[in-house]
Amino acid sequence: MRKIFALRIIAILVLLSILITPGCQQESELSLTEPHTSLPEKGNPKLDSQLNQLVLAESRGEAASFAEKNNIELVDGKVRVIVECLPDQVDAAIKASSTLGIVETSYDNLLQVVVPITSLNTLADAASIRFIRLPQYPLPAPNKQE
Repeated sequence: MRKIFALRIIAILVLLSILITPGCQQESELSLTEPHTSLPEKGNPKLDSQLNQLVLAESRGEAASFAEKNNIELVDGKVRVIVECLPDQVDAAIKASSTLGIVETSYDNLLQVVVPITSLNTLADAASIRFIRLPQYPLPAPNKQE
């Protein structure tokens, strides 16, 4: 009884593989001969998406207008960021950050740094850096009207 059941399962798997394989081969042949539509560059994975967009805008000479539209504070053409360091790598991150910009303050594994926009990718590529993002600012509480 078990042998018959096992043979049926094998037969079903063989049939499925025969039916599926030509479709896969055809799809892979198409992908080799037809150009794919290009996906947008996502940028450096260690940079916040807005920072990646800011770097792209800087390369086009549009950083100031992009920053203004997106409420990003620029300090003399540089951007203030929060650098999240890897555990036990704070000293190395401070060294890398101070080489490229000005370390304003630190707390635990976080650094607040003012860095040129063109140096963001270089800073993000440092081994001691986990992630770089924009500072988070408090929002006023909505007025309660009773």
